[in-house]
Amino acid sequence: MNTTLETIVKLTPIGISILALCVSAFSIGWNIYRDVVLKARLKVKFSLCEIHHPTFAKPITTLSLAATNFGPGQIRCAMIQLLTAPLWRRIIRRPKRAVMLHDYSNPLSGKLPARLEVGETIDLLIPYDKDCFLREKHTHIGLSDSFGRVHWAPTKDVIKARREFRKDFGKKRPAANKAIEAIGGPRPPQPHG
Repeated sequence: MNTTLETIVKLTPIGISILALCVSAFSIGWNIYRDVVLKARLKVKFSLCEIHHPTFAKPITTLSLAATNFGPGQIRCAMIQLLTAPLWRRIIRRPKRAVMLHDYSNPLSGKLPARLEVGETIDLLIPYDKDCFLREKHTHIGLSDSFGRVHWAPTKDVIKARREFRKDFGKKRPAANKAIEAIGGPRPPQPHG
């Protein structure tokens, strides 16, 4: 009985040391995972919306790209990205990418690049008219971040907005723009307002 108690007393410090080593290894592993692997997540939503105010004669209809930082750290939103990736393009692995330049003249819209803390949101307003990007065949819209990732809005949001666009402006692109694009020239300037 005495020898068993002596053995337990001798092995207790070793057991505590092994347990401390395991806890330390787990701590180091978690810190590396949190700081290197686990990057902030951005949830992006895209919609057609109206802005109401008592001073407006009628509501302003615009497209909204909203992004919320879900953490676990801050994130920097850099550019609006577009992707044309119908099923056949995904099969042959040749999606088309584009970048949309943000409208910095709109005082109601957030500005890019934007640094978002955990829980913060940015709302980017995109002009909604017959010449907006919805007349093209883009299937995705999203925001790129400082880690080189693109956070895409759900495809159903783009489909729903495109359905409303077709109801409001029709399916076809203006004939003058088609002819100019066919010969490779620039698009004519479009009136705003």
